[in-house]
Amino acid sequence: MLPYQMIAGGKFTLSTANIASGLDLVCQSQKPPDYIYLKSITGWGEASDAQAIEWWWERSMAQGSAKGILQSSEGSTPQLPAMTAYTIAANGISTYDTANPPTFAPLAYTNIAGNTGTFVVSMANTGSISVGDYVRVTGATGELQIGGLVFQVTAVTANVSITLGYMASSGMTFAAASTAGFITKFIPGRFYPHWMYIANITAAAQATVYFTTKNDFTPGEIVSFRVPSSFGMDEINNKAARVLSVTNSATVSSIVIDLDTSGFTAYAFPLSANIVSVNSPAVVVPSSSGVVPFNGSATVPQEPPGTNLLDSFDNRNTRVVHLGPGLFNVASHVSDAEDVWMYQLYKYDDYKAF
Repeated sequence: MLPYQMIAGGKFTLSTANIASGLDLVCQSQKPPDYIYLKSITGWGEASDAQAIEWWWERSMAQGSAKGILQSSEGSTPQLPAMTAYTIAANGISTYDTANPPTFAPLAYTNIAGNTGTFVVSMANTGSISVGDYVRVTGATGELQIGGLVFQVTAVTANVSITLGYMASSGMTFAAASTAGFITKFIPGRFYPHWMYIANITAAAQATVYFTTKNDFTPGEIVSFRVPSSFGMDEINNKAARVLSVTNSATVSSIVIDLDTSGFTAYAFPLSANIVSVNSPAVVVPSSSGVVPFNGSATVPQEPPGTNLLDSFDNRNTRVVHLGPGLFNVASHVSDAEDVWMYQLYKYDDYKAF
């Protein structure tokens, strides 16, 4: 009998975004691994560069923790730098199944400056929130329009603020800021296709629809709108339109559709005072599969023809090993972009005591 039910591994190259927010490794095992080992291949023994070079986690340890080795800067004999054992308690290594993810405690905020269009959330404690994380606003005082909505984080200043950049880039502003409430981080499930919260819709011959998080719509796909009359542009409610192009940048999530909204009422969130009468948020939902366009064309289909949606839904949930930013941001030992790391994942065999 083998000592492990699963042995997996590979390499990854750090990016600036990884250093700031961490990264996820997909585990093919039916259960999360029990032992995880990481080593910096290019950083090991590197001259004049203090950095973390090794990390490990075992299932008896707390989620988010890790133990490792820090390498000091040594210019003259890089093969013999000083090594220091190091332990982190948060933003380290964690494992979970996206179908049954961990939950996170709500964190208080003192201001959301949505009235200026910046959507910077002031928080004395940002917890484990990182760039790319999904968060929900609850208990909002003022700016009640965003209560219950989901946003994606585009910037974090630890224990100072987070930025809801996709909302900010939509061009939507509110009459007043939110002066108190809670931000709750969560890990969304991975059933595809998704519906999306609408941040804004432009009035144009080919309308641009902005979202509060990254979207996974594809060119050629048919989408439909559910926009209550209290949001304005109720003319678009229940209409279907073809997606012409998709944008998912670091701060912009949008689609351009083949629908002329230039004569429609302007899209606008309900007033905070009227939000109690609103039954549901404004959303875009997948409607039907379109023909995949050829080479980015909005009208010419690919050959042979292809469709966007292959089924009514696709369960893309998986096991994840999350490598938090704490691994790559130890004080005075910050990792370098383009550094290559190796990883090994082990699942113990189910031995029984005799």
